[in-house]
Amino acid sequence: MKGNSRPTEVAMVQIYSELLEKFSRSRVLVIGDLMLDESLWGHIERISPEAPVPILNLVRRGYALGGAGNVVRNLKTLGAKVIALGVVGEDSTGRQIVRLLSELGIDGQGVLLDPSRRSSRKTRMISMEHGQQVFRLDEESVHPIEQTRENDLLERVEEALPEVDAVLCSDYLKGVLTERVLQETFRMARSRGLQVAVAPKDSNRPKYRGAGILMPNAAELARLAGAATDERGWVTGAASMLFNEMGIEALLVTRGREGMSLFERAHAEVHQVDIPTMARSVFDVTGAGDTAISAFTLAVAAGANRETAARLANVAAGIVVGKRGTASVTIQEIQERLKELRGVAPESRVEGAQHDSDLKPMELGAAPKGPETGIGAND
Repeated sequence: MKGNSRPTEVAMVQIYSELLEKFSRSRVLVIGDLMLDESLWGHIERISPEAPVPILNLVRRGYALGGAGNVVRNLKTLGAKVIALGVVGEDSTGRQIVRLLSELGIDGQGVLLDPSRRSSRKTRMISMEHGQQVFRLDEESVHPIEQTRENDLLERVEEALPEVDAVLCSDYLKGVLTERVLQETFRMARSRGLQVAVAPKDSNRPKYRGAGILMPNAAELARLAGAATDERGWVTGAASMLFNEMGIEALLVTRGREGMSLFERAHAEVHQVDIPTMARSVFDVTGAGDTAISAFTLAVAAGANRETAARLANVAAGIVVGKRGTASVTIQEIQERLKELRGVAPESRVEGAQHDSDLKPMELGAAPKGPETGIGAND
C-alpha cells in the first residue's frame, strides 16, 4: 500500500469550480432501495397513564425521500439529470415516494410496483422541546425481489445505460439490489465503459465483486471485510483485502471526523490518499453518506478523476453535516465554501450555525430534527 502527497483543496479550488459547471450536463442512473422518511414533531408534556412512556402531542408532519431516494434528491439538487430505478409496494407509501420523485422531475416509470411488498417507510417521532428523536417506527419488506422483478428491473437498466454517464447503486438491504441485479448491472456498465459507484451495506462480498468503486463508511467497511476496528491501521488492511478478493478498481471510505480515505489500484500497487474533513460544524450526520456518494459519482460523470471527485465529495459532506435532518447540498453552497477555501484553512468543530434540512412539511413549518449516529443513518 503506497501513500501519495497530493495537492490541497485550496490549490484545487479552480478545478472544482470548472467541474461544477459541468454538473448540469451530466447524467446519472440511480438503482436501489427507495424509501420514505416521515417525521412527526410534537410536544411531550406528560407520561401515559397506561404505560411508562411519553405522550407526543402531534403538531407537524413532514415527508422526504430516504435511502436511494435521498441520493436522487442530492443529485438533482446538484443539477444532475437523473434516472431512478427501484421497486416499491402498491401502497400509500409507494405512491408518496413516486409523487416526491415526480416533484423532483423524475419519471416514475422506472419505479416498479410489487403488490407482494410493503414500501419502506421510516417514521421518526421528535420532541420539539429537545429537538431529539424519541421513537422510530419502521414499516417495510426486506426480502429479495422475485426473479420476474429482477428481469423487469434489469431490462430498464439496459434501456437506461445508453442515456447516462455513470451509475450509482444505493443498497440499503431492502431487497432490491440482489446479487444478480448488481452483477448484471456491473457487467452491462463495463461493456459501455461506465463507472459504477456502490454504497454497500451487506457483508456478502461476492454480491459486490467486480464493482468499479465501493464507497462504504468505516462501519460498513469493517463489516464487509470482517475486520477488527480496534487495531492500528485496520482501514488500510481491510482495503488491501478487498482489493485482493473483489476485483474492484477503487475504494472510498468515509470516516466521519477523520475525513475520507481513497484507495486506487495503479498497476501492481494500491495507492492511498487520506483527505482531512472539511466540516466546520457537525450537527447531524444523517444522510451524509448519501451526499458524499452523490457528489462523488456526479463528479466522475462530469469527467473528474477519482481523487478530484473524492475531494469535492468531502467538501459537500462537510457542508451537509452542518445541517439538521436528512439534507442535501446545493452548488451555490459548495461555491461559497470554495471561496472560503481560497484563504481560510479548514477546521473541524462540533458547534456552529444551524441550517435547515430539506424535509417537506405537510403543515406549518418544519421543526429541526435531533441528531442520529452514523453516516447515512436513514437505513
